[in-house]
Amino acid sequence: MPDVPDEFPELSELSVSQLTDMNEQEEILLEQFLTLPQLKQIITDKDNLVKSIEELARKNLLLEPSLEAKRQTVLDKYELLTQMKSTFEKKMQRQHELSESCSASALQARLKVAAHEAEEESDNIAEDFLEGKTEIDDFLSSFMEKRTVCHCRRAKEEKLQQVIAMHSQFHAS
Repeated sequence: MPDVPDEFPELSELSVSQLTDMNEQEEILLEQFLTLPQLKQIITDKDNLVKSIEELARKNLLLEPSLEAKRQTVLDKYELLTQMKSTFEKKMQRQHELSESCSASALQARLKVAAHEAEEESDNIAEDFLEGKTEIDDFLSSFMEKRTVCHCRRAKEEKLQQVIAMHSQFHAS
């Protein structure tokens, strides 16, 4: 914005009657102001600023489709990220569940239950034999098989118990 001068040399050349007319008639005053170089500069600056703003607005409008496409791409990628995060969390939960089910203490508990089941089955086979429901050959083969399974499972369970105890001792130190 141009500086406003303290005096206007254009007015100093006018007579008192011309100045009085200008003061009394707004049209003459306005006409005089429109000829001032400072006002012409302000009008030119304003016009240039309007043109610059219009040009920026046109450029912005041209960029709008690209911006909208990129915005949609970001939204799509965010949706994909959300789905992938959900899938990851489900898989982590499943991995945790599998890890828990395969822990030494869980395996030991399952071995204990399986050994007990094998022992019960062998006891049922023995009862059937004592009640005369099974032949001796069938009894011997099935009873020995179930007792062997039972003892193997108990031995594995005891060995696992020792490993767990040793592991706990090692981590406690």
